[in-house]
Amino acid sequence: MSLRERLQPTITHLTEAIDYYSEQNVKGKSGGEHYVRLIKIVEDIKLYIVEQERKDHEELCVPSRTNGRLRDGTYDWVEELRSEDAREYGYHGA
Repeated sequence: MSLRERLQPTITHLTEAIDYYSEQNVKGKSGGEHYVRLIKIVEDIKLYIVEQERKDHEELCVPSRTNGRLRDGTYDWVEELRSEDAREYGYHGA
């Protein structure tokens, strides 16, 4: 079960509370501070879910143990090939 699925019941209950305090606020009753705070909490939860999904997706796309970071020397072989090509074809740089 994904994080989104696990938190959906919580988001649903918070949204119901937001609706309740919104209605109370319209009626002129107290609860406006609860309304604002609950909206912020739901936004934070949703942002957290999106960030975690993006992080999980990025980790799935990285085919190494570097966790997405390139190590020094990772592309040394590219430079070696360029040097070999340059020597082979007589190119000595601009």
